[in-house]
Amino acid sequence: MSAMPAHIPKPFLTDESSVVELAYQRLRRLPYTCLGDVVCMHHRGALVLSGRLPSYYMRQIALNAVTGLAGVERVVDEIKVAPPI
Repeated sequence: MSAMPAHIPKPFLTDESSVVELAYQRLRRLPYTCLGDVVCMHHRGALVLSGRLPSYYMRQIALNAVTGLAGVERVVDEIKVAPPI
């Protein structure tokens, strides 16, 4: 007979504001200041990223950072790529 684990993790919060806050936390952990220009919105399982980034590489970094969040069924990429002026 196996024993119950000493620590049972709390369920993930998946309401819209919690998902958005987790997305922003993941973006802020990265060492790229330009990711601060990304806007996150969550509605009915879709996490929408928008804003402007200086390269396709940075866009991919942003998308990868939020992939796999609890409560996110799909990530919608609305990020525009435009080099700084």
